[in-house]
Amino acid sequence: MKKNLRNPKGSRDWLPDEVAKQEYVRKSLVSAFEKWGYKPIQTPILINWDTLTISSSKLSDTAFKLIGQQGEILALRADLTTPIARVTAERLKDDELPFRFYYVGKVFRYQSRKTTNEKELYQIGIELIGSKEGFSDLECLKVLHDSLEKLGLNKYLIVINHALFWQELFKCFGETAQKLYKALNQKDLVLFYELLEESEFSKNEKTFWRELIYIRGGKEVINKFKSISNKVKKLKVKKLISYFENIFKLFDKNVEIDLSLTSDIDYYTGIYFEVITPYIGKSIGSGGRYDDLINKFGFDLPAIGFSFCLEDLLLALEKQGKSFPKFKAPKLLSVNKTNIKKTFEEIKKIQRKSSAAIKL
Repeated sequence: MKKNLRNPKGSRDWLPDEVAKQEYVRKSLVSAFEKWGYKPIQTPILINWDTLTISSSKLSDTAFKLIGQQGEILALRADLTTPIARVTAERLKDDELPFRFYYVGKVFRYQSRKTTNEKELYQIGIELIGSKEGFSDLECLKVLHDSLEKLGLNKYLIVINHALFWQELFKCFGETAQKLYKALNQKDLVLFYELLEESEFSKNEKTFWRELIYIRGGKEVINKFKSISNKVKKLKVKKLISYFENIFKLFDKNVEIDLSLTSDIDYYTGIYFEVITPYIGKSIGSGGRYDDLINKFGFDLPAIGFSFCLEDLLLALEKQGKSFPKFKAPKLLSVNKTNIKKTFEEIKKIQRKSSAAIKL
């Protein structure tokens, strides 16, 4: 009986035409990153297990664990932010700040791409390291916006929230707020409303939570945010409201607040965001501020960044009907079997005029 030699479940092959499209996306994004002064960085695919567990318990729960020849516990990297944080702390302590890095590389997670159950995917993104919250957040969002414009994606939305908001909610409402957050993270509104009704919150506080999850939009929702915040006098959100107002001074479209937005990444300390598009109805990228992560590796630096799932970006562009540059076929030559040398001399002449590959 013939053995089944297909790829492991959750992995795939990329054929030449697919790779050409992939390269178009990569080159377009790299071009946008480099215009902002971002430089390429690479880290190993194979990492120490401790590197992963130090950064995020959620990531380590989804990572592939391996055993080395000496019995050491290793992992396939589950994201690229964590290894970049590690190398920054290990090798860049004496370099001038801030660091602007971009990366392209594969990551591996169980069910990393939920729509297709793929476990292996390409991430491409940036990290801005060494700049505090403020202008650097605006820069990160602007690079994200410019990248999508460079690609030619017609319909997209950058949806934002801030970890400070949920930290305040946890302070004010305790364990119940954490349960409500978890329900939202699981997209389970039935559970959310059940928990809310069973809670000991006051009538005003329950109204606040009901209205909270529907506050989504541009600068026009700021006043609504202020209004519902008044229902909970102990809630301190003036700084956060001012932060959102500054964002809308720069972006008048394609950016919205969503106060119900949660994150699967547990190391964000400030703004976090997702990029969604109607072409595939899901997130194609995400990011946020992580001011405590690099300090876990011994170097106290603030940072912010984002990454795209290259496969989802490509799918969105295809659904949009994007025309990709096609491979230009080279001139074909017949092989002169009696004079091989002359054939290759002709090939050399053609190659001087064109960088296209020659097919024999």
